[in-house]
This record gives sequence, C-alpha cells and structure tokens, in this order.
Amino acid sequence: MAETERLMPNGGSRETKPLITGHLILGTIVACLGSIQYGYHIAELNAPQEFLSCSRFEAPDENISYDDTWVGQHGLKQCIALTDSQYGAITSIFSIGGLFGSYYAGNWANRYGRKYVSMGASAMCMVSSLLLFFSNSYLQLLFGRFLVGMSCGTAIVITPLFINEIAPVEWRWAMGSMNQVSINLGILLTQTLALKYADSYNWRWLLFSGSVIAVANILAWLKVDESPRWLVSHGFVSEAETALFKLRPGTYQQAKQEIQDWQRSHGHNRDPESSEETHSGPTLWQYVTDPSYKKPRTVILAILSCQQFCGINSIIFYGVKVIGKILPDYSIQVNFAISILNVVVTLAASAIIDHVGRRPLLLASTTVMTAMSLLISVGLTLSVSFLLVTATFVYIAAFAIGLGPIPFLIIGELSYPQDAATAQSFGTVCNWLATFIVGYLFPIGHGLMGGYVFAIFAAIAAMFATYVYKRVPETKGKTTYSEVWAGY
Repeated sequence: MAETERLMPNGGSRETKPLITGHLILGTIVACLGSIQYGYHIAELNAPQEFLSCSRFEAPDENISYDDTWVGQHGLKQCIALTDSQYGAITSIFSIGGLFGSYYAGNWANRYGRKYVSMGASAMCMVSSLLLFFSNSYLQLLFGRFLVGMSCGTAIVITPLFINEIAPVEWRWAMGSMNQVSINLGILLTQTLALKYADSYNWRWLLFSGSVIAVANILAWLKVDESPRWLVSHGFVSEAETALFKLRPGTYQQAKQEIQDWQRSHGHNRDPESSEETHSGPTLWQYVTDPSYKKPRTVILAILSCQQFCGINSIIFYGVKVIGKILPDYSIQVNFAISILNVVVTLAASAIIDHVGRRPLLLASTTVMTAMSLLISVGLTLSVSFLLVTATFVYIAAFAIGLGPIPFLIIGELSYPQDAATAQSFGTVCNWLATFIVGYLFPIGHGLMGGYVFAIFAAIAAMFATYVYKRVPETKGKTTYSEVWAGY
C-alpha cells in the first residue's frame, strides 16, 4: 500500500470550521440513538439485580399486591430465582451477542448501507427488549440478552462509521465523540428510570423501555439519507451529491466538487502490487491474518481490550451491588450520580481531545485509574464508604476523559480509510470479548476476593499505561498513514 494514502481525516486542521447544517445535526443524533441503545442495555441489569433475582423484596406500595399489577395479572413472575453465576452469565452474554453483531456489522454495512443495517439492528433490539420484558425463566433472559447484544454490537460499529462519513473534516472529532457521550447518556437513562422502576413490582418496565428507544430510532432513520461516501462507493453518485448537499452549508456545486475530490483520492487508494481496488476494504479474516495490518491491528487490540480490562464495567454492570455492600440504602442514587458525572466529563473530553492530543489523555486517564482502583479496593476491604465513593467518582471521571471516548475514535486515524470499517469491526470484537470476560468473571472474583479484585484492575491499568507510553502513536494533526506510524 502506498504510504501516501490519506487516512480518515481527523480534527487537526486549523482552518475555520464550516457551519453545521440541520441535516448534519439530525443525522448525527439519529446515528447516536444506536449508541444510546447500547449504553441503555449494557447497564439495564445493574439496578434491578437484587429484585429480578429474588435476592431482595421491596414493594413500591404496601397497599397493592403484585398480582394486582399489570405484569402480575398477565402471568409474569415477580422475580426469577438466579445464582450469582447465572446472573453473571445473563449480564455477560450480552457481550457474546455483541461480538457476533460487531463481527458481521462491517461487511453488512459495506454491502447494504449504513442506514438500513442500523434500522435492522434497531428492529432486532425492539424484539429482544420485548422478549426480556416477558421472560419468566433463566433461559429466556439468556436468549433475550444475546439478541439485544447482537443488535447493539451492530449499532456500535455503525454509529462512529456513519458520523465519520457525514461530518466535515474540521468537525469529525467533535462530532465523533458524541458516540461515547451517547453511550453514557444511555447508561444515564437507565439509571434515571431505575430511580422509579427498580423495585420488586416494576423492574420489568426497565427492560420494556429499550423497545421504545428502538422504535424511535427506526422512525428517525426514515428522515435521514444514506451515507454519501457509501453511495459513491456503490456507484450512486447523483444520490450522493444530493445527500451531501443537505449535509453541507455550501452550494450544490461545492458538494459535487467534494465528491469528485473523494473519487480522485480513491483513485490513488490502490495497492501498487494488486490490480484490485480496495475501496471495499479487507474482510475481517484478511485483516486479522495479513501481516501488512500488524501495526494498527496490534495497537487497536491493546487499546480496545484494555479499555475493559481496566475494570470500567465492574461499575457499569455491578456498581449498585458493589456499592450496596457498604451503602445499601443509597447505592442506586450513587450510581445515578456516577452516570451524570460520566456524561459531563465525556462532554468536556470532546472539547479538549483535539487540543491536548490522544496519547497524553490516554496516559493521564490510565494512570489515575490505576491509583483509584487501588483506593476502591481499600475502601471496599476496610468498609470506608467515603473513600469508596470518592475513589469511584474520580475513577469514572478519569475513564471518561480518555480511555472512554478515545479508543473507538482513534481506530480510523490508525488505519487506511478503505480499511476503517473492517478495523472498526475488529476493534469492537476485541472490546466485546474483553467485556464478556470482565462481565462474567467479576461477580465470581468479587465473591471470592472481595475488594481485592480491584487491585487486579489496578495492575492491568498500570501495565496498559506503560504500553501506551511505548507503543501508541499520537494521531493529532496527522493526515497520512506514514505520518502516524513514523518511528513505530
């Protein structure tokens, strides 16, 4: 591959940013609804865990029996008896479904388009949310979580890909960071609804709400055009010009000129040793096995895996139960506050990433997470509630400023543009596998080791910080593959 191939442009430009059009804002919001669904479902079992699994009983109204509620009248059980291991499996199988969705999402998106694949994912999310709502057994919950994970795995690949393709170069990082913000908004939405519905009568409505978001996403996509870059790559040039004209503030001729620039750039994006065009990118298997992808593949593997192995989902999945060991009466409220902090800091990160750079923020983020993981361990082990809550808040803020938003966004900057969809799928698959491992093993490890399990997360975060310092290139202000990887 020619070293002069241009990467997916990043936000390093110092030129004046163009005006953002209404269609661009709409397209970004609609795409981000997929990420909101991901965030919602990844956290939906956190707050109701004890009520769902028959570990705790709390009626919202002592004067009304469960059999008098709508769910009780329709034959739905008040709770489903589950062991910690079974609950861990239900929580983590979401990641296995997500792995399958992410594995195929890149190819599906390249073949059928970003828009229709996302609509299909939302349709599956709607069906699986209803299945979870009506579940009366362990196996039904397991199957529903697998399906909802598959739909979210697809969505989390499409969202950054679509935004990256519709946003102007100067706005790409700022708008791309909305992916992580939206994930956190989904988590916040779950925790907000949990304040009302996390009890022995109403926990099923938390699961039902996922179908409402999915329907809203499907309807919203009807107002958005397909990605103009996808349209161009499949020969729909006229449709691409019309779609891009809506997304840009300039004239139709300017939109047409931008597409011609894409086509000219694509004309250079060929492997000099191959006569085949590479606009469709490699398959996932080719990306995993071909030595020419080794540098970006290795770094993407490390960043996307360690994002989870540093322990973030021990809080997202099980935060209510972990904090409830010391503060049983306030654990849901503390997790709600954590979700708000996560959103606020992620928004702040989107404003400073282009100024500070990716590598410094990753280093700062993982270093602080190392220290806070140790303090969380101490707080849990010695039952010091103030230390536990404070360290958890700082830990979440550190994650949100760097290790949260950067990994998915940096994939395109580490890759050739024609490889980006496949690289996104590869990175997301790595992330899902790590999420499954943490999601399944944490309740077991926490049961055996107590607070000491967070010392393991601290050790991993420290090793990852060292890896970032030595192996991860800075991509800020760099526009070509050779620039990014010079010296590595």
